[in-house]
Amino acid sequence: MRIPLILLGALPLAEPERAEPPPLKGYGQELVDQVMAKEHGLLVVVMHVSPPGVTNYPIVASNIGRVGKVADEDDMRVITTGKTNLEVAHGGTRFEVEMPMYDLGGNTIGALGIVFPYAKGTSKAVLEKRAIGIRDWLAHHTLDAGSLTETYPVDALATTKTHAQKLVDATLAHHPELNVLAMHVTPPKGGDNIILASNFGRIGKKADDDDAKVISTGQARAGAYSNGKRYGVELPLLDSAGKTIGALSVGWPYKQGDDEAAFLKKAEKVRDELRQRIPSVEKLVELDP
Repeated sequence: MRIPLILLGALPLAEPERAEPPPLKGYGQELVDQVMAKEHGLLVVVMHVSPPGVTNYPIVASNIGRVGKVADEDDMRVITTGKTNLEVAHGGTRFEVEMPMYDLGGNTIGALGIVFPYAKGTSKAVLEKRAIGIRDWLAHHTLDAGSLTETYPVDALATTKTHAQKLVDATLAHHPELNVLAMHVTPPKGGDNIILASNFGRIGKKADDDDAKVISTGQARAGAYSNGKRYGVELPLLDSAGKTIGALSVGWPYKQGDDEAAFLKKAEKVRDELRQRIPSVEKLVELDP
């Protein structure tokens, strides 16, 4: 038990406000690690996000620790006003960009801080544009605020190094209009249908009742999600022989008045393109680093 330090004639020192830390390795941390690995020379990436049940905006992932530290006034100003904060700091050696952070539906879920090395004469506009690109990439891989604090991977034995994940990545590159793509498949030697590949993590997560119903009935389900900003279709996933081997989730940005019937046709088109490249379930689960 910790004994508080009491100074003569003063109140006990207040503990700094902290939120409950996310899992040892959350999905948000996985995304930060990926950004740091692929972005040359980047100094800092910090996510201030408010997961479900949390009233403030703690750091949920970063490359500098401090996970659980609650957002300060500057962080909250970015979140509440939606305005980016740009600052040359550390004696002119760093350029800090803090901007609203979005999920793939375009909802503001927190603040994203990115820090670059800086030297006098460097274009701030170029660095800001680079930060926006990183922010947009993260948004495209973030289903919602809660997903960032989920254990990654959901199943400790799951992997993203499958042929299925390569197909998902290639399809998203070919169809940049998509904002969600995921395969729900039962591995040949597994008893549960799981998310085998996706652009939003949750690899290894077991299918829910709605997923199972799509697979068992062969009937697609569709609707608006993410506060009405995303339209999703889930339909049977087929192999090249036409056999149902799972379910495919497909999603697009959405606004009221969009032709919902057209989304089903688009989803079927994506599914049929993938079908030609899926000879079997066994091929999907093959390791393909």
